[in-house]
Amino acid sequence: MEIMEEPLAARGVEVVLPEDVLAEILRRLPPRSLAALRCVCTDWRSTIDSHRLLRADLLPLSLAGIFIDFWGLRFPDFFSRPPPTPISGVFDFFPLEEGPDIMDHCNGLFLLFSLLVVNPATQRWACLPPLPSHSTELEFRFLYDQGLIVFDPIVSPQYEVFMIPFVNPGQYCIERTDLVLKESEWPPSPLILHVFSSVAERWEERSFVREGDSAGTVAYAQRQCHLDKRGNFYWRGALYVNSYFLMRISISDGSYQVIHHPIEVYKSRPHVYFGKSEKGVYLASLTIDGRLSIWVLDESCGQFKWVLEHQNNLKPLLLRLNRSKQVYGPWILRDINYHLYSQKFPGEWNLYNQNYDPSHFHSPNDEAPTENNFEWHSDDDDIVDNQCNSEERNSGDYLTFLGFHPYKEVVFMSSGSMKGFAYHLKSSKLQCLGNLYPKHYEHFAEHEHICQSFPYTPCWVDELPETSISVDNLCQD
Repeated sequence: MEIMEEPLAARGVEVVLPEDVLAEILRRLPPRSLAALRCVCTDWRSTIDSHRLLRADLLPLSLAGIFIDFWGLRFPDFFSRPPPTPISGVFDFFPLEEGPDIMDHCNGLFLLFSLLVVNPATQRWACLPPLPSHSTELEFRFLYDQGLIVFDPIVSPQYEVFMIPFVNPGQYCIERTDLVLKESEWPPSPLILHVFSSVAERWEERSFVREGDSAGTVAYAQRQCHLDKRGNFYWRGALYVNSYFLMRISISDGSYQVIHHPIEVYKSRPHVYFGKSEKGVYLASLTIDGRLSIWVLDESCGQFKWVLEHQNNLKPLLLRLNRSKQVYGPWILRDINYHLYSQKFPGEWNLYNQNYDPSHFHSPNDEAPTENNFEWHSDDDDIVDNQCNSEERNSGDYLTFLGFHPYKEVVFMSSGSMKGFAYHLKSSKLQCLGNLYPKHYEHFAEHEHICQSFPYTPCWVDELPETSISVDNLCQD
């Protein structure tokens, strides 16, 4: 009979791995695990630090700028502090027939409507397989899907894509729809979602059971389809989906909750935006007359309650806006579409002005920015108060949301697609960041407005297959 010998560790014999072998093992762990292992012993901490295995500069822990999708422009533009920066902001490193229309962003990865997942920092990308077809009459007749990407490189370099259903009247009038379908509860329980996993490399169905009441019926949801659905995001293991309510999808336990807006929002019917920031989940509302309100979601004790954090009347600031004058600041718009068109970037350009030639037109953007005293940076603790160089006069201009700063209590706004602003909640100060009007925009598009925007936190760690750039070359100490 063969006697099995116990492992050395089981017999109390200390096993010491060569440092290179230990480093190779530790290299496969996610940052959160590496951070915990640094506290185990001095040898492990020395190995992790000497081999630079835990690098915060590679993680999405800082704001680089804001990607903005302008109506009628082929490429999204990038609003940020001027170069030098390793982020070019140009989505030209992967195959595309038309424009790279952005569907969602999470911690440095973008999901495009063409079902591409791209990383502008590493210039890697991956193509997802086609979505499964609709399987129920409700899905076929009344729903459309919007994809949300989940990526947390502190936990894992893998990602998932969730297709979230929204009610859309489409060609079916509410009065003519099937009575049973029309009175069905929305969202349903269980809620069946198509989910793509980069680990399994396929779409699969996952079931999420509702905790608590529904938001209403399909017919009621159809009547709310005009509301803005921007401001979807992932935070601490849950997806937050903006509809005429906030849906919180807990990924780990297969449940979801319907969280209604504060009652004040229903009364005034303002423009509403959701986002994550310093204290967690935020709701911002802005009425047509400039009244800003900010709520923070309290999720303690298993309950969900909106707590009013900030209120201010922005009308006095709106009166200072002057759309007819150029505004410069510490941030610039990269004018990506102008530069790519001038360089004859291949593909179809559907210009509003078919006779447009960049060399024959002059715009205010051609002028060099004047000297200024702006001292604000996205990661600074303070934001200086600033008067935009415009006349203080009555103006028909307006403010809309660009997004929340993910780590500071700052709301980014735009004024009629012309100027970018940072509003600091703690000091109630507004700073003009700079011009937001794309160069020669009037020749590219008939209408001029912002469709959507994404505060961007670059990440240099991913598992995307294609690459044409070296991370080590870009992330030098």
